[in-house]
Amino acid sequence: MANKRRPKKIKAPYKKYVAGQGFVHTRGFTGSDSLETPDASKDSIIHTPQGDYFYDINTESVVHINSRPSLPRSEDCLDGEAEMVLPWEIFGLVLMQCERVEPQFLCVCRHWYLMCLPLVYHTPQLTSRNFHKFVDTLINNRKKKLGEYVINLNLSTIIQSGKNSFVSKLLRRCSARLEHFTAPQTSFGYAPLISLKSCHQLKYLDLGLVSETVQLRELFSAIKGFSNLTHLSFPRSSVDCDGFREFVWPPNLKYLKLSGGITNEFVRETTFPLTIKTLEFSFCPQINEHAVYTVLAKIGDRLRHLYFHYPMPALHESSLDYVFRYCSNLLSIQLSVDYCSKWAFSENLLTPLPYSRPLRTIILECSGNLGQAFKVHPDDLTIALVEDRLPNLRTIRVTSKLGWDMNSDDVSDLVSCLEDQDGSVYVNY
Repeated sequence: MANKRRPKKIKAPYKKYVAGQGFVHTRGFTGSDSLETPDASKDSIIHTPQGDYFYDINTESVVHINSRPSLPRSEDCLDGEAEMVLPWEIFGLVLMQCERVEPQFLCVCRHWYLMCLPLVYHTPQLTSRNFHKFVDTLINNRKKKLGEYVINLNLSTIIQSGKNSFVSKLLRRCSARLEHFTAPQTSFGYAPLISLKSCHQLKYLDLGLVSETVQLRELFSAIKGFSNLTHLSFPRSSVDCDGFREFVWPPNLKYLKLSGGITNEFVRETTFPLTIKTLEFSFCPQINEHAVYTVLAKIGDRLRHLYFHYPMPALHESSLDYVFRYCSNLLSIQLSVDYCSKWAFSENLLTPLPYSRPLRTIILECSGNLGQAFKVHPDDLTIALVEDRLPNLRTIRVTSKLGWDMNSDDVSDLVSCLEDQDGSVYVNY
């Protein structure tokens, strides 16, 4: 015999989240039901953050009174007018403005999952701890094709965790839409170079951190068909540059960083694209000043930024004094005092132009070796400013290894002349 005095079981309301509507579709309640129920008294109504509920004796179920959270209404809106529901495109735009997409966003509903998935894998933050999990996720889940969502792949923090096979597989999985790629410090050999050929949408390729030996012939073969490539950094560990005569440069290249085993023949005989705006020389032990000026004679007037990094063993103590003769449209330049002298800023080499020289930033670096601190004096730059040879100069960055006394009168004169042009002097430590 059933116990009639036992309280009846109350089932929890079933809630389903729908974007723009809140929690809807509860048991015992449909859209056609009235929100006001005569059987619901004030005492029996249960108030929760998700809405108001009451127990219906007839249906023996919990009824959700408010099917959606109340939205602010305008004054012109009538009482019986339906509330506006935002389209999915608006939610997608809002998610794109978020600084960080939390993993919980993927669990809201299927539409949110599809919207958040490209945002989560757009620029993965990889370290040595999560690198293996990331590789397993992209390689094992072939049906989901998560690699197609990766746009920026930065492996600069991967040192010993990566292998050539891992990097090669990642490049193949992400080749469909990959635009930015930074190679790891190790594990970038022949197999990754072969996989690199399939990344036709690549715009940014940085191999400057690779410490393993890289054959430039294979690199030239891999990137010769990249029409979208704009930034290219050569590996610092390359030892052979055969095949450069047949190499066809990417037509839209804007940034080029030369380093490693680049020879004088490569620099002199290569036809660099005229689209290059930024040129860097970093650890090129075989390049001498004749090769440097050969390049500048070809594309120097088109350059906007020119940087020389220490060391460049084949250059002499005054090899870079004639840079301003070849590059008259520079906006910024970085010189190492080891390879230039005060005569670089003299009236004979920093000659007046028919137009105002656009140079805005000068960066002076130094290795700190003995005898380098006295090669460039603050007065050399002060005289150039007073004689109006640098009318647009705004910033001078000097390394502390240069040995300038920032409290001296010479530096004070330089600062006051630069302040007259709304500029400043900075010291890098």
